[in-house]
Amino acid sequence: MKLLHFILIFLSIAVVFSQDGSAREILSDSLYEQEDRKSIESMMIWKLTEELELEVDQAEKFFPRFRQHRAEMENLRRKQRSLAGSLKLNMKNEKLTSSEVSRIIKETSSLKRKMSDLEEKFLINSGDILNPLQQAKLGVFKHKMMKDLKGKMKNKRSEKNKRKFRKERKRNKRQFWN
Repeated sequence: MKLLHFILIFLSIAVVFSQDGSAREILSDSLYEQEDRKSIESMMIWKLTEELELEVDQAEKFFPRFRQHRAEMENLRRKQRSLAGSLKLNMKNEKLTSSEVSRIIKETSSLKRKMSDLEEKFLINSGDILNPLQQAKLGVFKHKMMKDLKGKMKNKRSEKNKRKFRKERKRNKRQFWN
C-alpha cells in the first residue's frame, strides 16, 4: 500500500514537472528571449504603475525593492527548474532511487514555501510605501496580469484559426460552384 502511494505521488509530480517543462520551453522560445525580457519587464512596470496609481515618490521607493524581490524569486525558480531537470534526466536514464525522489520532493516543497514566504514578506513590507488599497491591488496584480496575458494569447490563437477557416471556406465555396 505504501508503495502504491509512493508511485502515485511520484507520477503526479512527474506529470506536473513534465507539463511545466513543456510550457517553459514554449515560453523560452517566444517570451523569454533576452530582448523580450526587457520589454516584458517594462510593460509590467508600466502596468503596475497604472494599476497601483503610484505617485512619483512612491515609485522611486517601490521599484528598486520590487526588482530585488523579482531577482530573489527568479533565483528560487531557477533552483526549482534545476531540480525538475535533474529529475527528468534521472527518469530518462532510469537511475531513480526512492531516497533521491523523496529528497527532490522535499527540496521542491521547501522552495515553494520559501517563494510563498518571500511573496508574503514583500507584500507586507510594501505597507511602508503603499497604502492598504495599493497593497491589495499589488497582491492580486500577478494573477490578474497572467489572466489577461493568457486571454490575449488565446484570442491571438483563435484569430489565426478563424482566418484559416475563412480561407478554407472560400476555397470550398469556389470548388462547390465549379
